[in-house]
Amino acid sequence: MKISRFVITLLTVSVCFGATAVTDLRKEIATNPESAAGLFRPYPADNGGRVSKAPSDYRPFYISHYGRHGSRWLSSAKEYINVLGPLEKAASSGSLTEKGKHLHEMVKQARANARGIEGCLTSLGSEQHRGIAERAFANYPDVFANNAEIDSRSTLTVRCVMSMNAFCMRLKELNPHLNINFESSDRTTATLAHVYGIANPVHPEYKDYCKNGDYLRRAHDIVREKMGAKNFLDSLFKSNVFDTPEEEMNFLFYLFYLTADQANVTPQIQMWNIYTPEQLYWMAVAENFRGIAKFGGHKDVEKWTLSYAVPLLEDILVRSDNAINGNGRSADLRFGHDVVLMALVPLMCLNGYENVPDDPEEMIRKWNLYNVTPMGANMQMVFYRPIKGNKDNIIVKILLNEQEVTLPLKSYNGNFYKWNDIKQLYINRINQYKSK
Repeated sequence: MKISRFVITLLTVSVCFGATAVTDLRKEIATNPESAAGLFRPYPADNGGRVSKAPSDYRPFYISHYGRHGSRWLSSAKEYINVLGPLEKAASSGSLTEKGKHLHEMVKQARANARGIEGCLTSLGSEQHRGIAERAFANYPDVFANNAEIDSRSTLTVRCVMSMNAFCMRLKELNPHLNINFESSDRTTATLAHVYGIANPVHPEYKDYCKNGDYLRRAHDIVREKMGAKNFLDSLFKSNVFDTPEEEMNFLFYLFYLTADQANVTPQIQMWNIYTPEQLYWMAVAENFRGIAKFGGHKDVEKWTLSYAVPLLEDILVRSDNAINGNGRSADLRFGHDVVLMALVPLMCLNGYENVPDDPEEMIRKWNLYNVTPMGANMQMVFYRPIKGNKDNIIVKILLNEQEVTLPLKSYNGNFYKWNDIKQLYINRINQYKSK
């Protein structure tokens, strides 16, 4: 894996993935501004973590997986234009400060670099999935032995297809005898990314909430009042260039996205210094809240988002039972998006993430997208069967970003749980949130 020393350093700074909270995010951001990146955080170059040994009489035989695509460019030309447009307008009228002029040059370069490849997976994104696959192969060799059968599916989004390809290509390099089946279609999208509404209808009330929900006002108030939007904009523009408050907010949030995304695409373009540490802290708080209150398990939205994750969890249960019952499959691999994991993680009760604070600052301490859904984020369920005795005594451990998680269940051994207990927990969660 050939990655520059600078990128490796960038990817391994700051908060450990295993933590469920940043103890003092203000101090962390002051030292490492990249720790404000939220869901734009690149997946660490080597995130092996601790692998608990199973009880000596158990062996792994099956993995059920869901992974977010790896590092990508901003998803559309509009996202770049939301930033570049106001800067161009101000430049043409001589309304940029010196700081604004410097930012304008960096944004022009970032836009030029992305032209024609918006939303595409980067080479770094491919390397992330190759690394995850390589570690899974090394940690659970019994699953990927001989001519094991693997089913691999993705949404129709090209960066997800390419992530799937990178992951599975690495597995085939490690064991050319693997039998891997691929599918990317409307029906896979219907299961793997219902919330996007690409292959399924999305409730009109949820659509309206996404556009007009109170979460937007709360996030915008954080930026205006806590982050100090006026002072920040005054440092860039000599006069107002925005026609509407919405245009102003789009500029502020998409500038934050563009700044955070550079580590995924062109890390030599460093834009973090346009913010003070305090400004950056509040932008991170606002964006973290906005993401979870739109797509995650926040109380105002879970009735929709968690219900949209139900088909995926049902798919996980059905396919796991099929593997247990002897369909010959060693792994089910799924490749999709961060917003799906934002709902799947609380639906599955991983590490207590089903408890979502309402206060935005408490939320980022306990439910930081930087830890949960970075680029390349993944959930893996590893199934173990006894070597001797009753083959139905299946135990499972679950990993989030390759770190073992806890469940609100009695443990069989450490982070291993009985499959029947996990299955009943998830049946109950499905019944709680399934659309009537």
